[in-house]
Amino acid sequence: MTENHEKSRPCRISAACTDDHGKGAAHAAVSRCFARYPFKKGTAYDRFGCIAQAHFRYDPDAIGANYDLIAQVDMASLRIGLDVDAGTLSVPQAEAALHWVTTKAQDTAIQRSNDDRPHG
Repeated sequence: MTENHEKSRPCRISAACTDDHGKGAAHAAVSRCFARYPFKKGTAYDRFGCIAQAHFRYDPDAIGANYDLIAQVDMASLRIGLDVDAGTLSVPQAEAALHWVTTKAQDTAIQRSNDDRPHG
C-alpha cells in the first residue's frame, strides 16, 4: 500500500480517529502496520506486534471511551491473521471478516455515543 492509500483508509471507530488529542496519530500508525504487513500467510504476529506497539504509544485516556473496542478489533485482527496463516481463511475472507468486526465495533461506538446524549 502506498502512503496515499494509508490516508484514504477510512477510520471506522471515531475514538481511533481522534486519538492523541485529535491528531489521529494512532490510526495512521495502525494503517502503516496494515500497509507493511498486509493479510498474507505468515504475517499475523508481525502485524499484531506492529499494531500493539502503535497503540502502546497511546494510553486509554488519550484514545478515549472506546479504547476497549479498539483492543477487541486488534485481537480479532490477530485471530483472523492466524486463520490466514493456517490456511483456513483466504485473504478476501480475512478482509471481509475484519470489515465485519470493525463495522460492529463502530456500531457499538455510535450506540454508546447515542446512549450518552441527554434525552429531552
